[in-house]
Formats: sequence, C-alpha cells, structure tokens
Amino acid sequence: MDVRPAGITGAWVRRCVAATLRAERAGGRAVSVVVTDDRRMRALNRKHLRHDTTTDVVSFEAGEAGGGAYLGDVVVCAPYARRIAASLGIDLKEELARYLVHGTLHLLGYDDLKEPQRSRMHRRQEAVLARALGRRPRGWSDGRT
Repeated sequence: MDVRPAGITGAWVRRCVAATLRAERAGGRAVSVVVTDDRRMRALNRKHLRHDTTTDVVSFEAGEAGGGAYLGDVVVCAPYARRIAASLGIDLKEELARYLVHGTLHLLGYDDLKEPQRSRMHRRQEAVLARALGRRPRGWSDGRT
C-alpha cells in the first residue's frame, strides 16, 4: 500500500534528503526513506523506542552494518504530517520535508533530547529546510520536530 500523499514523489524525497546531506557536507552518503501510516509508525515506535503512540519521524542508524556510506533509515508518517500541517495552516510538503530533514540530521549525529542540543538541531533543521524549499519555512515553532 502506498501512503504517499499526492505530489510526494521519490524524486522529491531524494531532493529533501540530498539537500540535508549537502548542507552537512555529507554528500556521497545514502539514506533509505519509508513513508508510512499511523498504524505502522505506532508499531515501530512501540517496538524500538517503547512509546505506544504514533509519531512524526523516527530514524534508525545503520551503524557498522552501513559500511560508512549508508547512514540508515528515516521513517516518516504521512497522516501525522497531514494533521500537523492542517492544524498549523501550512503546506503538507513543508511538514513532510521538515520530517525528512529532521530524521536525516539524526542519522548525521544530531540529538534533540536535551538542551542546548535540541535548540542547535532545530535551528539547523530550519536552515536546511529553507534551502530545500527555496524559501523560509512557515510552520516551525520551538519544541516540535
């Protein structure tokens, strides 16, 4: 089952991830992306992070198995993005792009569990997102992905 919203193509996803990798001087690295639904995201979140709820994005580092070039997997939840975008009155593509950037930054070593790392990551996320979108993003506020 394909849960990608209309207009979200593989090429668009690759551009968002590539913009993040370029911004972080990590060109030549690879990331796998999965766009999923609430049910699957909740199952992943429960199994791997022990949170029994759906969420926006999760990342899984490849570690040694990646051999250096492959960073890992980014899983984004399309229905979650749709709800957040609607509640903020922003474009769905912006919200999904935010999740792709955020997840890729995690694979590159960024952390958002505690301050000041959280603020650093969110500032970087929005700067990279602006480059990927070609404009200043409208939907970000402190404290959310």
